[in-house]
Amino acid sequence: MNSKAIRTLIVDDELGAVKTLSGMLGEYCPEVHVLDEALNVTDALKAVEKHRPDLVFLDIEMTHGSGFDFLRQYERIPFGVIFTTAYPEHAVDAINHVQPWAYLVKPINVKELTKAVEVASEKMAQPRAQNNPETASDKNLVFQDGRKGALVVRLHEMLLFEAQGAVTILHYERDGKVHKHMMYRSLNNLMNQLPETMFCRTHHRSIVNMNRIIRFERTGRNGILHLHQGLKAVVSIGKMEAFEKKLS
Repeated sequence: MNSKAIRTLIVDDELGAVKTLSGMLGEYCPEVHVLDEALNVTDALKAVEKHRPDLVFLDIEMTHGSGFDFLRQYERIPFGVIFTTAYPEHAVDAINHVQPWAYLVKPINVKELTKAVEVASEKMAQPRAQNNPETASDKNLVFQDGRKGALVVRLHEMLLFEAQGAVTILHYERDGKVHKHMMYRSLNNLMNQLPETMFCRTHHRSIVNMNRIIRFERTGRNGILHLHQGLKAVVSIGKMEAFEKKLS
């Protein structure tokens, strides 16, 4: 076996899906070495213990226990994860908590599969610390996008979340430009997924990336935050104490 091979486990409760993915990997991704296959959570746990894989292709929706039930057995996940699912709209929120290397929507096409494996190869080539969820600065969140399926935004790209009526607008910077993404997500829900050391609820209608603040201006008992790309956000009276503590 090639010393640079990606030692891989496939977990899916549909035997046909397992064989299809295994065949595609064998034909189009020679760097992937499939060590074993598991049709349920119990067998998957045993396979990980036996083989110590670098990567697990993991189905989300399974008959007896989900892919997330499997991952919850680990205090610290010792392998990379590429999700496979036929129901992407059910998976986005949960994916944000796991930080997979990639995810694939069934039926899996060759282009997306080879792209996911390329990401896995890049991740394995990085120093261990860069793959540590506690230290990585390029973590991302996945947001449902009706036009394109899903939008992946890295934490450092995010500038401001702004509640506008029933929707929330994410302002993020990419390629030197500010983009907007509308979502039906509450700020409370988002704060549960964002790292507290990096993001702050500055108003009942806004969440700010603390790393993207250029200047803080007091305006009486309130405050104005000047962010990158000319964006501004308010710090309300009720949020001022917590904000100033975090800022210091």
